[in-house]
Amino acid sequence: MKCRQFYYVVSNFEKNEIFSCGAKFTEFMEFITIKPENILLLKSDFGCGKYYQDIGLDYVDSENMKDLINDDVYSYGNFCWIDYKNISSLDNMAPTQLSELLYISHRFKPLYSPHVECLNNNYLYLAHDDDYWTNIYMKDICDYKHVIHGKILKELKGRKKHIESLPNDIIDYIFENSKDGILIDFENINFYEGKTSVRIYKLGKNYNYDKIFDVFKRKENFTKTEVYLEYSSRTQKWSMFSQWK
Repeated sequence: MKCRQFYYVVSNFEKNEIFSCGAKFTEFMEFITIKPENILLLKSDFGCGKYYQDIGLDYVDSENMKDLINDDVYSYGNFCWIDYKNISSLDNMAPTQLSELLYISHRFKPLYSPHVECLNNNYLYLAHDDDYWTNIYMKDICDYKHVIHGKILKELKGRKKHIESLPNDIIDYIFENSKDGILIDFENINFYEGKTSVRIYKLGKNYNYDKIFDVFKRKENFTKTEVYLEYSSRTQKWSMFSQWK
């Protein structure tokens, strides 16, 4: 199932974990600043992967990374990968570490840690139906601010030739509050008097798309949990109205 036009994020700063609905793999790869150099495919239907016989898994490097990014990831259903630094990382993989990866591909969660020592990975990326739900473990969770930032600019730019970047204090505020589960309503963007605005709701922590959508549509007690993010094309400035309580 494809996600509707909203973007939900809940961040776990203690585990360096991001759960989201509404952000595609292509957007993650576009906006993240620390790009994966190589990707080991734990679960996918990518037809152009390179096969590493010693561990029985496909991998993606600089030669076919664009092919993966441009592929129809949604059609895979389940999509799971972990990045690694170089091919020698795979050469040195111990049987116990391979067992950890096979557990991840089967259960869609780490057995011990999302970071495998021999791979020196920055990410463990677990997704179903592309943007339907995604769970990402990161070495530097603050780098996910760039995904939130890029997603907002992309959705609100529309036909504008240019849109200014959001101020750091606004992005920091949004990201900090994502620990309680926030939803950005791109389905109902408002355009008026040269301004563009979007509502951002604090929904609470949830890891089930259907429940997130149900709570959002019922809009229970939202008056105290919504803020307005606004961009003025005339002044080329961003504003945020009201504060979460």
